[in-house]
Amino acid sequence: MTNQVYKGANRTLSDSKPSQKIDFGDVYGKVRVSYDSWAVAEAAIETSDVVKLMKIPKNSRVIGLEMKSPDQGTTGTIDIGYAASEELDSSGSPVEAADADAFGAAVDVKTAAAFYSMSDQVSLAGQFKKFDAEVDLQLSFSEALDAGTGTIEVILYYIVE
Repeated sequence: MTNQVYKGANRTLSDSKPSQKIDFGDVYGKVRVSYDSWAVAEAAIETSDVVKLMKIPKNSRVIGLEMKSPDQGTTGTIDIGYAASEELDSSGSPVEAADADAFGAAVDVKTAAAFYSMSDQVSLAGQFKKFDAEVDLQLSFSEALDAGTGTIEVILYYIVE
């Protein structure tokens, strides 16, 4: 039995004759970091509420996200995702459709201070996603916060260029 040698998509492109262009961000991309925070000032945050945070740039590939939150009371879970892009395609639809929990679903912020890392999760739609249009990163609430206080902080890591 002989061992097979398999190649990744970009290796296949570079080894082809003639070699084909690999997206610059996939080979020599620069890691960028964006930080935002939100001071929770309301006594109760409803499931219909949304917090808009930093923008995710067009042509960026998300490689990580972390969120820190103080204890938010006896109820409360947060979805971390993005809004639909304002940029539209030729049919009038957003280039990027919204995904409310692409980076985290039902993150528990009710039982104690929480630190969430996207890298500890599996099969999230936002992991390694490349964005074809600029979008807003947003928090939504899959369970209402009953006694929200303190500051929720988010760091986004992405590759662009």
